[in-house]
Amino acid sequence: MPGLSSEPASAALGLYAKVLAARTLKTAAHNLVAALANDAGFDRASIALHNDGRTRLLASSNLDAAIQQAELPQLLLGAMMEAIEQQSSLAWPSPAGLPDAAADLIRLEQQALQRQVGGAVASVPLGFDGEMFCAVCVERHQGPAIGPDELARLEQLLMLAAPALRWIYYAEQPWLQRTRRVMLQGLTVLRQPRKRGARRMLAGAALLFLLVAVVPLEHTVSGRARVEGAQQRVLSAPADGFIKAAHVRPGDRVKAGDALVDLIDEDLQSEHARWSSQLAQHENAYAAAMAKSDRVAASTSFARVAQAQAQLALVEGQRTRARITSPIDALVVQGDLSQSIGAPVRQGDALLTLATTDRYRVIVEIDETDIARVRKGQAGRLVVSSLPWEHQDLLVERVTPLAKAVEGRNVFEVEAQLAGAAGQLRPGLLGRADLVIGRLPPLWAWGRRALDRIRLAWWSWVG
Repeated sequence: MPGLSSEPASAALGLYAKVLAARTLKTAAHNLVAALANDAGFDRASIALHNDGRTRLLASSNLDAAIQQAELPQLLLGAMMEAIEQQSSLAWPSPAGLPDAAADLIRLEQQALQRQVGGAVASVPLGFDGEMFCAVCVERHQGPAIGPDELARLEQLLMLAAPALRWIYYAEQPWLQRTRRVMLQGLTVLRQPRKRGARRMLAGAALLFLLVAVVPLEHTVSGRARVEGAQQRVLSAPADGFIKAAHVRPGDRVKAGDALVDLIDEDLQSEHARWSSQLAQHENAYAAAMAKSDRVAASTSFARVAQAQAQLALVEGQRTRARITSPIDALVVQGDLSQSIGAPVRQGDALLTLATTDRYRVIVEIDETDIARVRKGQAGRLVVSSLPWEHQDLLVERVTPLAKAVEGRNVFEVEAQLAGAAGQLRPGLLGRADLVIGRLPPLWAWGRRALDRIRLAWWSWVG
């Protein structure tokens, strides 16, 4: 340690080790005064804690039963308070050769204690950064007065003990007191002139917190959204067959009557030729029977003619349906058959999906934790991934009362209509929608969401 010889330095470290060996403040104080009394050559040593303007006696060694114990603690506290208030070490009898500044210090409490115990007494305040944390009072009942050199050595001996005692004291405080102390220390630092910038930043943060906690803003719930046509048509295969040609692909606009898909109809052509031939045969047989006036043969031939005509009409209908046409003006949103030429299809298989382009609807997936606050008629905003710089106003039309699992979570589909023109929107676009469910300060909105999740987790855990 700078400024000390090796012997005082080792003594200070030894005393410091005895203080740190204790687990409680009271034990550390007893270790300190016992070491001073036994190792430093004093008859009694006492220590008092000074905090929040109050001073209390922590420990005192070698109490003499002959002295009035009711007066001694007060005298000891008075002597140590006198040193703390003047922030200077005091001794009585006052040694000779003191500087003028030290000679002018008040020593009334030291005199009172010396008159009670006799001999010589001294009080040393301990602290750092200008804050006195505790004080030590030592007594020598017989022998010379405590001079300036001995006071200086005593201060050097105790210079490490004060921080150690302070750490132990703060460690024993409840967390509320520790928090209060840290806040008070921070306020003290902020009052310094060089902390003007920090004060301004703190004031700005406080103002921002006030705005977040008090000013009501739009409270929204968000979900993934997709754009669909107000009407959608799914075109399916009219019969078993094979794809012959695909005239459109997803993204193409079509008008009512435009050809979309052709199915291979060679088998139907052969069937049509067969039934046409049989129809001609039955008609000839019917005419011959009528010429012979053979009513039985004529009736049989007539029934077979009707059967052939019905089969021929059926084949004609199938040939007509082999070309699938658009029933409405629409946009092809699903079904790329250009890579499936020649592929077999069965009757009822979905081939193409068409969506109208004059009107759209938006499907918003809302999480199950937020769906209870969504109502019909609420407003919202839509932003799609392909047009992030534009937003569309929404109006909730319907809340689907059934949930579905999406990516490991339950969501409800909310149907909303565009409040304005569709602009560049197209069916199939994906994005995100915010639905306004009320007005709340942001802090309350965030807190309520967190509280809901905590309640759900608690209920899941406790049952």
